[in-house]
Amino acid sequence: MTMNDPLPAWKPTVYAKRQAQLAAIPEAWRLPSIPKDIDTLTSIRTCGILTAQELQWTEATETTELLRLLASRQISAVQLTTAFCKRAAIAQQLTKCLTEIFFDRALAHAQKLDEELERTGKVTGPLHGLPVSIKDRFDLEGFDTTVGWVGLVGKPAKKSSSIAVLLESMGAVLYVKTNVPQSLMMSDSYNHVFGQSINAFNSKLISGGSSGGEGALIGTGGSILGIGTDIGGSIRIPANLQGLYSICPSRGRVPWNCSFMHQHYLVPPVAGPMARSLSSVEHFMHALLASEPWTLDPGCVPIPWRTELAAKPARKLRVGIIHDDGVVKPQPPIARAMREVEQKLKDAGHEVIPYPTTLHEEGTALWTKAILADGGQHCRYLCDIVGEPLIEGMVVGTPEDELSVEEREKLEETKWTYQETYLSQWTSHAIDALLMPVTPWVGYRPKSWVVSNQWLGYTALWNLLDYAAVTVPVTRADATLDDPSGPEQEGWRGHTVRNEADRFNFEQYDIDLVKDMPITVQVVGGRFGEEKAMAVAKVLEEVLR
Repeated sequence: MTMNDPLPAWKPTVYAKRQAQLAAIPEAWRLPSIPKDIDTLTSIRTCGILTAQELQWTEATETTELLRLLASRQISAVQLTTAFCKRAAIAQQLTKCLTEIFFDRALAHAQKLDEELERTGKVTGPLHGLPVSIKDRFDLEGFDTTVGWVGLVGKPAKKSSSIAVLLESMGAVLYVKTNVPQSLMMSDSYNHVFGQSINAFNSKLISGGSSGGEGALIGTGGSILGIGTDIGGSIRIPANLQGLYSICPSRGRVPWNCSFMHQHYLVPPVAGPMARSLSSVEHFMHALLASEPWTLDPGCVPIPWRTELAAKPARKLRVGIIHDDGVVKPQPPIARAMREVEQKLKDAGHEVIPYPTTLHEEGTALWTKAILADGGQHCRYLCDIVGEPLIEGMVVGTPEDELSVEEREKLEETKWTYQETYLSQWTSHAIDALLMPVTPWVGYRPKSWVVSNQWLGYTALWNLLDYAAVTVPVTRADATLDDPSGPEQEGWRGHTVRNEADRFNFEQYDIDLVKDMPITVQVVGGRFGEEKAMAVAKVLEEVLR
């Protein structure tokens, strides 16, 4: 675009929305300048906006500890909410992780909670006074749900999603919504409305997607608990890139009634928690399901959190493991992490067996066909509202991908047959859970990717199968151990490229770029296997310590 070109008609809407977003941050919480190559955590800790006490509260990793302080009135909901609002405001300026900011609403709600506790001596639900962030995918009455589309700016939700209603009924304080990619269909969080979210620990890298703003916010300490969504890795990938714990549940465990203009996928998305400790994730799931969400959301199945299944087993485990799915070879830090995890489990006496991946490429192809089944109609409609262009490199489907009613029915039949075949394989191996990478890559530079080269086979398959998965951070990329020229990396250097996605993954690996970044593994528990995955994750945490 040259200086003589007319401004696109949708641009003023973007400028106004961003100005309103900035105006929602109090002047006293604004940074005087943003350094080019920022160390986000150091910037937050040294900017002087948060008090020493607020820094301590926001750097807590256990929700239960903050809830104990709130219940005992050692800290008020207003104090804690103020602290997290401040930190979220700073995180937004450094990483562009937020969309809607409603600090005044949050503080008013926190004040009511404090007054109720003072009056009755009783907390308002299991999350009393705890600030909780939510992905922009969820509706909150009175606020936009743009999900990255300019055409949805200025169209506030008429009612809140069931998850937002439930969170507030449990005593949570909602204070921000977090950034996503346009269309929600990429492992990054970039859109024309709010721009590019970047990683919590490395400003040169993406925060992931589509719950990338959520991942960056929690990674920076701007939230202790957030709710994301996942249709092909959208919770697990940002959790991986920020070293977070998370659950991608089976459909029906966590409330889901998001509007997003009510697009219905052949592979249904799910909602789930993200946090900085495993116990925080479990506490949320236990508390949420104890609130009986199936009495509010007809899509929820009436299964409470099964504490006995989630307990760390006293017996030795039988765990399946996938080091490489045969399609895209994991980069050196991820390959090392998997080797280390396997060895630690074996050293502790657990049985670890190779798990076959012969069905994985076929399953990922079915997932892709299902995701693109509308031929991109929904995204083109949202673009056309204001003439907004589709982001370059985005793959949302073409008319050739669109399936007729008969073709959709045939795909459902094929999917069912595949699920039967996979279930037979799963049960025949008699494993407690399956361990594997979340992604074959450690991190990308923003806008350096093409969606078609982002291999999602390590995550999307489990959405197709509706299997639950938990993420567990296990190590960090090491400049020495993971140097591609080192003696341990002969197999990586001599790798024969398998396909274009594998080539992209191989050629873009740069240990100098990704050193010290977190590496996370996923624990797959099977359908409605959230508790099984949690139990194995606890064992994994123990052996890694």
